[in-house]
Amino acid sequence: MERYQNYADPNELNPYAVAPARSDFMSAQQRQHDSGNALAANSEARVIASVKAQVFMAKQFPRDPNLAMTKILEECKRPTLAETAVYTFPRGKETVTGPSIRLAEVLARNFGNMTFGYEVLDRKAGRGSTPGVSVIRAYAWDFETNLMIDRQFEVKHYRSTRSGGYALTDDRDIYELEANMSSRRIRACILQMIPGDVTDAAVAACRQTAASGISQLMADPKRRAATVKATLRVYEKMGVTQDDLETFLNAKADDWTADHMLRLKETKTSLEDANASLGEYFPRLAVENQDATITKDQVKALMEAAKATGLQGKISAQMKKMGIAKFADVPAGKFDEIMALINSIADQEAQAPQDQEPERVRKEPDPPTA
Repeated sequence: MERYQNYADPNELNPYAVAPARSDFMSAQQRQHDSGNALAANSEARVIASVKAQVFMAKQFPRDPNLAMTKILEECKRPTLAETAVYTFPRGKETVTGPSIRLAEVLARNFGNMTFGYEVLDRKAGRGSTPGVSVIRAYAWDFETNLMIDRQFEVKHYRSTRSGGYALTDDRDIYELEANMSSRRIRACILQMIPGDVTDAAVAACRQTAASGISQLMADPKRRAATVKATLRVYEKMGVTQDDLETFLNAKADDWTADHMLRLKETKTSLEDANASLGEYFPRLAVENQDATITKDQVKALMEAAKATGLQGKISAQMKKMGIAKFADVPAGKFDEIMALINSIADQEAQAPQDQEPERVRKEPDPPTA
């Protein structure tokens, strides 16, 4: 009996068979994987080597506390540092005073054998009206004692204003927000590591330097007038009037002393470091006070600037898109934004004839006469 065996034709493809792995494809994938692992391993090795080197140098050359203190106090004699070294803000019925971010960096740098900074652990993009979020870690690390203090927090990609708020989408705006919000946490980590008596001595030295410089300015009538005028101008850009400052200091501008000016400088530093909001110093400008508007002088300045452009109609149309009917309704603190808008419209109009040829008016033929 003849027996038949069903042998598959080697040249015939079986559609249900599992194709053998391609050696060339697998090797490429494997090479790419190995290359990625090698880069990651090299990067990690460099970081570890750098940290080991810093720890080794810290052990070989430990800090001299007396020398560090001397260097810190010497830096506090610089007027440019002293003017921005101390902040002050109200907390209930008390006034809190402390070192600013700039002074904290000076303390860490001169204390030696330590590093500080922040890193973005994760950044999630926003969806629609929902803002994105960044997860950040701020830290300070003492290589001598191997003590690390860090703080992890989240930052929403959102900017609040008295007239509302908006989500941030531009990378530069998000980076600046992350850096600003990280600064306060970095300062907190540094100050938790630096001995308290060193910090207190630095704050006292900076206040003494700043007070001495201001006292010299206030002693000369001409320089005093210029200093007061410049200070008023700085606060006007924030929407703070002279009346607000006089109420805050409980003294008229003509009676301001060096102590008053020092307090205003420390208040400005606090606002720049975001330790407190304008509303905490000046209730009229609190966020919840949606009716706060710019001053009469600021209204007049905007009106004159708009009139000089001859484009009042375009300016008014843009303001209405922002929900502002007239200059008197401009929210406090948005003076600079509206002035920038006026200048922007004027610049665009000035460039228009150069960018495009003016449209020619077509003349219709005269109608036939009877």
